[in-house]
Amino acid sequence: MKTVTAALVFPIVFILSVNAQAEQMEKGQPLHEMHAMMRLMDSALCQALEGANLQMFGQMGESGETDKDLIERGSDMVKDGKATILKTLAGSDMKVLHKEGGFNEKVMRDLHALGDRMIHVIEEVEKLHSEALKQVNMK
Repeated sequence: MKTVTAALVFPIVFILSVNAQAEQMEKGQPLHEMHAMMRLMDSALCQALEGANLQMFGQMGESGETDKDLIERGSDMVKDGKATILKTLAGSDMKVLHKEGGFNEKVMRDLHALGDRMIHVIEEVEKLHSEALKQVNMK
């Protein structure tokens, strides 16, 4: 009898615990999505800044043919990093997060402001490199 009871009770407890975990995961899903977007934008910013660093290193002109590759690769990294941030801010996942995420307007506005500041940093670095390169070429 104990075996039969255990055989019936354990599956029921297991099923109920799985349902409880599924509900918990669904409630935490928007927060996970937001953190994933922030992580993606952070990675894209780092990529763009590393790309700008490669550009600058290549513009020093001390590595022969490799300089051209550094500049080209750096340019691609800057462009891709910037595009990734913009895509994340305007993408379908962000639209779903706005609609169904349950976050108030301030949180979503702050998330977009963070992304906008990331884009601003990339653009400032691009501008700085452009101005520095012009000055170096004038000498």
